[in-house]
Amino acid sequence: MALARINKDMMYWARKYAGYVNGYENELPKDIKEKYEAWESGEKFPTWIQLRNVSKKYKVPTAFFFMKNPPKYELIPTLVNYRKLDRDSIYENNSPYLIDNIHSSENRRSIFIELSEDMDEGIPSFERFEGKTSKHNLSSFIREKLDVSLDTQKSWLKKDNRKDKGHYNFLNNWKEVITEKMGVLIFETYDVDIEEMRGLCIYHDVVPIILLNGKDSVNGRIFSLFHELTHLLLGESAICGDDLERDIEVFCNAVSGEFLVPENDLIENLNNMHANDLLKDISDLYGVSEHVVLRRLLDLNKITKKDYDLKTDYEFIPSSNKTKGNSGNYYRNMIKYNGRPFYSLVLSAYELGIINGSDFSKFTGLKVNQAPKIGEMLYGGQQ
Repeated sequence: MALARINKDMMYWARKYAGYVNGYENELPKDIKEKYEAWESGEKFPTWIQLRNVSKKYKVPTAFFFMKNPPKYELIPTLVNYRKLDRDSIYENNSPYLIDNIHSSENRRSIFIELSEDMDEGIPSFERFEGKTSKHNLSSFIREKLDVSLDTQKSWLKKDNRKDKGHYNFLNNWKEVITEKMGVLIFETYDVDIEEMRGLCIYHDVVPIILLNGKDSVNGRIFSLFHELTHLLLGESAICGDDLERDIEVFCNAVSGEFLVPENDLIENLNNMHANDLLKDISDLYGVSEHVVLRRLLDLNKITKKDYDLKTDYEFIPSSNKTKGNSGNYYRNMIKYNGRPFYSLVLSAYELGIINGSDFSKFTGLKVNQAPKIGEMLYGGQQ
């Protein structure tokens, strides 16, 4: 078979770019795992079939392997706007699954911007917060920009005259209004461990990105959504896990808590509620977890640290209530991962003839004959 006489340095570059380093090499397919060292050393060349398989796995064009010099990571559009992260550390310290989700998110953003321009759709501008930094100021700024009153927020507990026990309606409404009013694209991962990442944001002056962990609980994703939004408003990119002791993470949590469960309104409601189901009632009222309610009560000196520690056992911690990333309705999950605004725009472009069926499939991961079903899910309000 004909051999592909590649630049061996590009073979290593592509593997690192895909995140298969620091032990993750063992997760490569057998046919690549057994040969990549010989290819990277220049001892052997891959066949063209092998190279195409590597290209598909590492998700880089086949032509990359013939470049004279590997590109610098900071020149790759995927990471050009990471202002608070060491670019090399992204590839060295994270799993290939998270890295793939980062690449995919940036790719969808590029498609979103290009199609918006082709369709003469106005791209929402993102406005950074420029005032005096405090949790109350940031919270008020978000409330003003989203134009969602507390009464409206509380009304989301009911959908189709039924109580939204899982708070899905809160999550979906928040995601939709943040994109509409603040120009942030929101996606979810499907194969990243919760221990690695709860939420992630990538700052861009135009159409920044928030990436939530799809395995997290609904309440966990709601809280992470506003935590990541706070990072963006401060002009930051961040990968957030459980490193909650850092000052900036503590601050972003404080803003998220104050926005979702405002101090004055919480105190007023405490005086009007019965003690029996207080935690559950308040969590449902605002669409948050009981753990968030407890944290707010502690911050407001309504409970002691001892009471907080006694009550916040694992059943109240958001990470304990994980959802399987691939459970439930297939189309609903695809909208969840890719985002309703992104899918809506791609579907509209296809229906208007701006893109063809091949583009539709490439952009959405769906077959063309699935377009009517995804349209029904999008416009029928069934997510």
